[in-house]
Amino acid sequence: MARHNPYRTNTGVHIEWFTVKRSTIYALIFSLLGLVAAGIYGYLEVYGERDEAPVNDPRPASDKSARFLDLNGGVKVRKAGTYEWANATMGMALSTEDTIRTVGGSSARVRLFDGTEYQLKPDSILVIEEAYEDPETKATRVSVKLDSGQVSLNTPRQDVPGSRSEFSTPTTEATFQGNTSAEVRFDSASRVSGFTIYDGGSAVRSGGNEVSLGPSQAVDVTADSRFSRVIELPGVPSVITPANLDVVERSPTMEFRWHPVDGARKYHVVLDRSPNFRDPILESNVPNVSVLHQGLDPGTYYWQVTAIDRDNRQGAPSEFAKFTVRVHVDQSAPPELTVFKPAVALDGLVTVQGRTVVGVVVTVDHGMGDDRVQVKGDGSFTYRFLVPSAGKYPVTVKARKRDGGGVAEKTVYAEIGTD
Repeated sequence: MARHNPYRTNTGVHIEWFTVKRSTIYALIFSLLGLVAAGIYGYLEVYGERDEAPVNDPRPASDKSARFLDLNGGVKVRKAGTYEWANATMGMALSTEDTIRTVGGSSARVRLFDGTEYQLKPDSILVIEEAYEDPETKATRVSVKLDSGQVSLNTPRQDVPGSRSEFSTPTTEATFQGNTSAEVRFDSASRVSGFTIYDGGSAVRSGGNEVSLGPSQAVDVTADSRFSRVIELPGVPSVITPANLDVVERSPTMEFRWHPVDGARKYHVVLDRSPNFRDPILESNVPNVSVLHQGLDPGTYYWQVTAIDRDNRQGAPSEFAKFTVRVHVDQSAPPELTVFKPAVALDGLVTVQGRTVVGVVVTVDHGMGDDRVQVKGDGSFTYRFLVPSAGKYPVTVKARKRDGGGVAEKTVYAEIGTD
C-alpha cells in the first residue's frame, strides 16, 4: 500500500512549503513604506513649490526689473550670466547685470522701476548694475554703466532720503540729482567721457577728483582722469508758432518761429509726426529764428528747436510743440446729408437710415422733439421708433457741424397702412 505524501496533490503537482517569521514580514513592510516615503520626498524636492528663495540666489528679494519703452532697429540683450545676444522685445524683463546693445542705427528707451529713463543712441552698450529699493526705508538705488556710445537720461523726483541715481563709464562715475535731464557719452577709442546737464545737477568723479555740474553745463574727462573746464551751454529756446496744441489751416508754406537765445550762432529745427523725432520731415540748421517749410498734409505734427553756440555745442532742446493741420472748411456751408425712405415693419417699428459727414451732429424729430443720433465712423447713421397706428408720419432729420455753420435738413415720411 502506497504511503500518503502530504506535499503531493491529487493532480500530481508537487508543492514545496517554507515558513516565514512574523518579524521578517514586518521588516519587509517597513522597508517598503520607507521607499515610498523617500520617493515622495524626492518628488517634492524637485517639483514641489518652495516657499523659501534658493540660498544661492545672489539677488536681494527687493531687486527690481526694468522695461523697454521703445525699440527701433536691431537692439540686442545679453542676460546676466550668459554669453549669447538675444533680440530685444517690448515684453522682455530686464534685471541687474543685463546688457543692452544698440546695433548699427538702432536705438532703445529703457525705464527702470524708480522711473529713471535712458535713451540709448546708435552703437551704444549699457549695463544695468543696480536697481534696488530698501524694503524698510523705501529708498531707491539705481546704477548703470555705459561701456560705449551715448545715452540721454531723465531722473524722477527723489522724495525718499537716501535715494540715488548713479551712472558710470569705464573711467568715470557720476551721481545725478532728481529731476535731472542729461546726456552721457563714452568714446571707447579715445576713452574720453562727456557729461552734459540740461536740467538738474550732477557730481562727476574720476581719479579722486570731483566736479559739480548745474543746468546748461558740460564737462569732458580724459582717460587719465583730467577734467576739462566746465562748459557753459546755450540756453533753451521757446517756440512761438505754431504753438503747442495749435490748429492751423493748410497752406502752401508754413513758418516755424521761436524766441532768440543769447550766445546762439544757429538753431537746429526738427519736425516729425512723432514726438520721438525718429523719422524727421524737416531737420535743418538755420542762422535765423524762423524757417519756412512747404505745406503739410492734414494731420498731427511735432516740432522743437535747439540752440547751438559758436563752438558747435548744443543746449537743451525746447519742449516739443504738438499742432494739427486741417483743410480749410467753409463754416457757413451746411454738411452733406442723405436720408433714405424709412422702412416700416408690420408691428409699427420705423427704421430711418442715412449718411452724412463724420463728426457732425445729427438729430431726428418724428413729432416728439429732436433726438440725438450716433454717427458711425463711415458717416452712416440709423434711428428707430414706433408708430401707434396706421398713417403717414413726417420725420425730420437735421445735421450741423460741431463748430457752427449752416444746418442741413431733410424730411421723409414713414407710412403704415395707407395703401
